Amino acid sequence: MNIPSIGQCLEILKNNNTPSNVIEHSKAVAKVAEEIADNLIKKGIKLDKKLVVASALLHDIERHKEDHVVAGAKLLKKLGFPEIAKVMKYHAYHEMQKDNKFDLSIEQKIVFYADKRVRNDKEVSLDERYDDLEKRYKADLSEEIKFVKKMEEELLG
Repeated sequence: MNIPSIGQCLEILKNNNTPSNVIEHSKAVAKVAEEIADNLIKKGIKLDKKLVVASALLHDIERHKEDHVVAGAKLLKKLGFPEIAKVMKYHAYHEMQKDNKFDLSIEQKIVFYADKRVRNDKEVSLDERYDDLEKRYKADLSEEIKFVKKMEEELLG
């Protein structure tokens, strides 16, 4: 499995001209994801922490594109990181819905959840994050919120 280091992930983001605010968001998501992974590992849950951190850092690599999730997954596969592409592809609820894929790996769950806990580059509560998302996108996200709260219970106990 080809997993880039943190330094390599940051280099990949820079080389892709990922905006600095997106890189700062991704660093914050990676920090939250790493803390969750460490806590789960302490509880005896097997997971690939390097995959979690790299996927969190690279999850928004194509954020500036219209369908950033699909574009990012394609780019990461092309760069030789299919495992990361697989994890980051499901950091967006609409992709799970589109593919009818809700049985996520532990790594996918951590990256999805960590992303929902970071607004810009600050860790926030799920309520704060979803209030912001609903206002910004003028959408009813109640179904997604239920899904995320269930995941929160599973990951954080």
